[in-house]
Amino acid sequence: MTPEQLVDVEACRALILEFAACIDRRDYAALRGLLAPDATFARPTVPDVVIEGADAIVQAFHGRPAHVESQHLNLNVRVQLTGADTAEAESVVMLFMANANDELVPGKGRPAGAPLLGIWRDRFVRTADGWRFSQRRGSVTMHQR
Repeated sequence: MTPEQLVDVEACRALILEFAACIDRRDYAALRGLLAPDATFARPTVPDVVIEGADAIVQAFHGRPAHVESQHLNLNVRVQLTGADTAEAESVVMLFMANANDELVPGKGRPAGAPLLGIWRDRFVRTADGWRFSQRRGSVTMHQR
C-alpha cells in the first residue's frame, strides 16, 4: 500500500469512530458533516429500514428519546479501497444503552442494559470536502437473553 492509500484508509477508519462519537454525544451537526448528501443508512436494530439522504438521516437521530444514553464501541475495523475515490469497510459494533434518568453513581456511572453486538458494512466516497459515508448498513448479530 502506498502512503497515500494508507492516508485514505485511515480517513475512512476515522469516519467510523467519529460517527459513534457524534451519536453518543448527540452532536448531529457534526454527524451531518460525515455523510455524503445522498448517503443511505440502516440502523443495526432495524436493518430493513433504509433512510435515504443525509438530512433525513440526521433528522432520524434527532428523534432519539432524550432519556437514552448510548456508548458505541467500534472494533475490528477493516477498510479496503475499492477505487481511487471509493472504499468499503466492515466493523464490529458493541452498543451499551442506559437511561439518563437513572442515578449517576460516582465511579460507576449509570446502570446499563446488556450490550448488543453487530456488524457495520460501510461504503465511502471521496468528495471535494474529503471522505464521507455513502452507505452505512448495520445488523445485530448477538444479544443477551
